[in-house]
Amino acid sequence: RTILFSFESESQPAEMGITGDEVHELENTEDLKQATEHNEELVIARLTEEDVHKLSRESLTLKSRTGWRLVMILFVQGCNQAGYGVDWAVIGGINAFPALHAYFGFGYSGSTSGVINALMTIGTVCGAPFLGLADVIGRRGVNFAGNVIVVFAALLQAWARNTEMFMAGRFFMGFGTTLMSSNQYMAEISPIHLRGRLVGIFGACFQVGSLGMTGAMIGLTTLEGNYSWRIPLLLQAGLALIVCVTIYLLTPESPRYLVKVGKRDAAKHVVAQYHTTSGNLDEPLVNVVISQIDESFENEKALAGAWWDYRIFFTKAVRFRMLVLTLYSIFQQWNGGGITTYYLTPALILVGIKKPMDQLGSTAIYFIFTLFGSYIIDKFRRRCLILAGLISIIILQSATTITSWQYSVNSTHAAAGLTILWVYTFQVCSATFIATMHNLYPVEILSLALRARGMCIYSFIQGAAGSVYGIAVGINKLGYKIWAVYVAYNTLQLIASYFVFPETYGLSLEKIDVVFETPGVNPVRISLDIQKAKRQRAMLEEEVDGFHENA
Repeated sequence: RTILFSFESESQPAEMGITGDEVHELENTEDLKQATEHNEELVIARLTEEDVHKLSRESLTLKSRTGWRLVMILFVQGCNQAGYGVDWAVIGGINAFPALHAYFGFGYSGSTSGVINALMTIGTVCGAPFLGLADVIGRRGVNFAGNVIVVFAALLQAWARNTEMFMAGRFFMGFGTTLMSSNQYMAEISPIHLRGRLVGIFGACFQVGSLGMTGAMIGLTTLEGNYSWRIPLLLQAGLALIVCVTIYLLTPESPRYLVKVGKRDAAKHVVAQYHTTSGNLDEPLVNVVISQIDESFENEKALAGAWWDYRIFFTKAVRFRMLVLTLYSIFQQWNGGGITTYYLTPALILVGIKKPMDQLGSTAIYFIFTLFGSYIIDKFRRRCLILAGLISIIILQSATTITSWQYSVNSTHAAAGLTILWVYTFQVCSATFIATMHNLYPVEILSLALRARGMCIYSFIQGAAGSVYGIAVGINKLGYKIWAVYVAYNTLQLIASYFVFPETYGLSLEKIDVVFETPGVNPVRISLDIQKAKRQRAMLEEEVDGFHENA
């Protein structure tokens, strides 16, 4: 079916269920009657409009005060993400410090090392249910609380006198980190046309923290004694302190949360100040954005509930969202990235590479290509990036398995070098195609009424699926064969992603809700039909423009 669209008319045919300026242009009255019987056509007609994105672009000039306000948001929330990166660099880096193992008495890999790293995940699982408080005390409130806990955890780890105290610090670090719901906040606060890019840059801040701390730890290897590992653990509190001081001074509350708690005027002020150059409440974009939020909230009042009530996620109405959320949560943990983060040092030792600079190089590569991924995320569809990422990961992990096996047999420098090349290329593909998606896609598939509790479930499943303990034992027992396990899993994930993950590219958070909630229509199918209709409209507009120019 070819569907044509017109968005200039101000008529609002109630019989079609189309609101605002959206009109489904059909050839005659008979077509109009037939169209009312096709939910899918109506939804496509509503969702393929580009007017809101165009209005968003026209309303905001980045070289303005508003642009600087967005930079301040990125700075504060980026410190959140960078702090998480600092932790990953620290816990992975100090694993190579002999003084740490001498003080606590555990090995470089194995059960004790796995438990210490797994406690971060256990803390995440325990903290996840409290993410729902974002609907009670606000996105900033939960974020602030999480950073306070991170400061406490950093101090506990840095001054640990025994293994038990160190383990407690790891647990509270995970608990606090999961409350820093910055990806949800960034997606909600970002202007519509910049959402993917800003969330992508925010995600790259993880590597900023990891890169900086990895470099610092190379210098700290020259220190002797326990301060070589206590100092980096203490530095984990630095960025969290910055967030605690600045979050209420430099960042606004999410307009979607403000509408949810009945503060429409405050929400309009936030949209005006952070989505438009003028900051004027009379800007057309302000009313458009608030109206979309209002409409979404009104349509989903049945899904609302107390922050601790998760029964709605097990109903038929939310079943498909829950399936997508679960699969994506597991995918983020089980794609094989854990080897190159938590256990890069022992993984490199397997192929004879033991220098600290190798980890720094890996982190730098990931950072550069995460930035590149944030640039292309608004130029390519979400499904294309996810599927391309999975295919490349499967190929590279297969190659890593082969060359690691060759090294185990012959111990040649060529096999070792090729293995490291595959590992670093894996980092490139993961950063380019998938890393940015981790902070964006889960937020996009959750509606306003479900978002805070949904992100709680996302974090919970992510933590429960966390395989850091399994990686530690797996590297110790299986060696290079651990890569083959990930090849098998990612192949299954590729198949599941193709059939289950809907396309959300180019749609507002509120419009994505309709993809999931249209009765009797498969969300994946309708999401792909929407993209097809958008391409048809773009081609038609080009033909019309060409006709006018020739005329």
